[in-house]
Amino acid sequence: MPDSEDMNDTSATPIAADGAPDAPRGSRPLWRRCAWWLALFALVAVLVPAIARLTGWEPGPLAWLVALMPWFTLACVVPLVLAGLARSVTLTVATLAVAALGVAWMAPLYVASPAQGETVLTVATLNLEYGQADADAVVRLVEDRSVDVLAVQELTPGVAADLRAAGLEERMPHAVLAAEPGYTGTGLWSRLPLDNEEIVEELSSQAVAAQVSVSGRPLTVFAIHPEAPALRSHPRWSADMDRLASILRDQNGGVLVAGDFNTTRDHAAFRRLEDLGYHDAADQAGAGFLPTFPAGSTLPPLVAIDHVISRDAGLVAAAADTARVAGTDHLAFIVEYAAT
Repeated sequence: MPDSEDMNDTSATPIAADGAPDAPRGSRPLWRRCAWWLALFALVAVLVPAIARLTGWEPGPLAWLVALMPWFTLACVVPLVLAGLARSVTLTVATLAVAALGVAWMAPLYVASPAQGETVLTVATLNLEYGQADADAVVRLVEDRSVDVLAVQELTPGVAADLRAAGLEERMPHAVLAAEPGYTGTGLWSRLPLDNEEIVEELSSQAVAAQVSVSGRPLTVFAIHPEAPALRSHPRWSADMDRLASILRDQNGGVLVAGDFNTTRDHAAFRRLEDLGYHDAADQAGAGFLPTFPAGSTLPPLVAIDHVISRDAGLVAAAADTARVAGTDHLAFIVEYAAT
């Protein structure tokens, strides 16, 4: 018989790193130890963008990773399965916490109840990719979706002429255009009369604005295209988003902003716009996750950087979706608004 002191000695039972009793040292199967390390690496991979999103700290490549946050949320299934194989309670709980954060951040896209009432304004925004979009396809989009206001980015003089030749002005006779070679041109076409047309030159790319009347109420509409974040550093992106926030903060009355924001709803800069009282149309409509870029390649669209937002507009987004247009690497983003 062993003595009582030996029977009470627990030092021979190792404790796993997550606090759970482990098998004697060296007896845990190799595949389970490998699963633990793989689970840890996979957890770190999803934890890094989650922390960046949580803190708003987005230097260098973190800005790109934050843009992919919905996919990292989905990817949490990888460390979760591996943690289960490794029988690690700690890694399982940590992964579930990251996944819960991601789901909470995406929830507004799915929980809103669609607005009731007749559509009073349909808005579309489309990046023309250096003016390469098919002009006839753009006009068909306007016709098929009964678009009232169309915002375009990367408007070149050449594609502006093509759109005119394709008959866009017959359907949308009012416009304010700042066409330029390359990617800095922007335009706004409208079926409704425009007033107070303005070219806003405070951003890296041209922005345009004009006022329309919707249900008897004036509404200032902006078409914008802030700079995109670079991989290693992005001072121009940060400066553009700061300037955009300053411009929109100072607006009075109803405002609607459409364009390629080069920013997702997970970026701190977009959340600052929401803090100013602007509402994202996809959130309002409960339209779900609608990535718009890149399109027309072997990959499906991965990031939702094209948006329509509004403040004090007397409107609520009743529906929002995307449409493919030939010749461009962005999907068109279309919103149907009902009156509040």
